[in-house]
Amino acid sequence: MFENINKTTVYAYLTGIFFACMIASNILATRTLEISFIALPCSILTFPILFIVNDILSEIYGFKLTKDVIYLGFIINVMAVGLYQVAMLFPSSSPNAPAFAALLSTTPRLFVAGLVSYMLGNILNSQVLVKLKEKYNNLLFVRVILSTIIGETVDSVIFISISFYGVLPNELVVTMICCQIVFKVLYELIFYPVTRKVILKIRTLDEGSLFSQN
Repeated sequence: MFENINKTTVYAYLTGIFFACMIASNILATRTLEISFIALPCSILTFPILFIVNDILSEIYGFKLTKDVIYLGFIINVMAVGLYQVAMLFPSSSPNAPAFAALLSTTPRLFVAGLVSYMLGNILNSQVLVKLKEKYNNLLFVRVILSTIIGETVDSVIFISISFYGVLPNELVVTMICCQIVFKVLYELIFYPVTRKVILKIRTLDEGSLFSQN
């Protein structure tokens, strides 16, 4: 499976991981994870992986190819949610039908919040990393962490604000935003050695049929 691996095949693998984490995050978001005094969606366990993969794609393949993955992820997200809703329109005698509806149903507000935050957060993350690479080519750590801070901040502010403003107390909304940003950035910091190792390894591979486009 991993014989004769090159940058083209790695691009395909990273794209698959990106889409898998995106779909998983949407489902995990229906359950909360309680940490001390704050409850966060379980999607915080997988959603930061999207930004790590985004960093790797942006660093190796450039903004254009990364943007293609983000746009395709947007389309897949819409298709998946649409299919879930269509499936729930049909009558079912399955004993799991109520659980299916509870797990995969969504409100228009949450749906819009998820799509907008996903698009803007990921696009901004990729743009910032690529722009920083043009000026600070030798500072990988700075590029990865700074782009993540900006992208994750935009994502968290948009998603939580649209989802919960007017529903929860403003103080709690702000606390949730701050906690998500801190958790996601720490996640990135912890896994940075792995991110760096993957990036350095991919740089040594042959191009294959896919060429980096900045």
